[in-house]
Amino acid sequence: MAMPVVTTDTWICAAWDNFLHLADDPSYEQAKFYYNQGWMRIEMSPVGPAHARDNSLLSQIIGAFALGCGLRLESYITPSLRKTGLQEAQPDLAFYVGEAGNRPNRGTKPIDIPATDPPALAVEVSATTLDDDLTTKRELYTELGVGEYWVVDVFAGEVRMFGRVVGATELTPLKVSGVFAGLTTESLEEALQLGREEGDTAAMQYILDLSRNK
Repeated sequence: MAMPVVTTDTWICAAWDNFLHLADDPSYEQAKFYYNQGWMRIEMSPVGPAHARDNSLLSQIIGAFALGCGLRLESYITPSLRKTGLQEAQPDLAFYVGEAGNRPNRGTKPIDIPATDPPALAVEVSATTLDDDLTTKRELYTELGVGEYWVVDVFAGEVRMFGRVVGATELTPLKVSGVFAGLTTESLEEALQLGREEGDTAAMQYILDLSRNK
């Protein structure tokens, strides 16, 4: 089957039904799909080692922090978060935290929001999509109702947090996570740097010690 001619790696105007048709097309099996009220983005950029490394490392760092705090944690790699007819996103990572809430059922369909609670945290690891991750996708994750949204700049080694602030209508910049109490952007950046230089276990030990001493 020939791949439909669609402009990728940019936002284009599209009806919801057309978005679903492309999302189900086997030609786009390796793509990431985003939709926000009549606008669609399909990302086809290959995942290089910088992105893949930080994606894996950050997942382990968050797991170690939750372990040290005694928090229940459920993690997802590139899940589809869907508000039918309105929004859809595929973050690199998503996390459900704590005991309360309506969690996703096991299955092959996208996570249906609001039938299922949105994740407490969604993460985009940015190698080639940083500008979009900080702007349009930030608006998208606001609309999807995630508790916090983090963007990891793999080349600058920076982590940017956005969360819910009373009185604000969009996810607002944070220095300290509200989902993982006491976890700062500086601590995350230090853990990521340790992981790159000394391996995963060094990063996990650093963040585990931090969680137990906070």
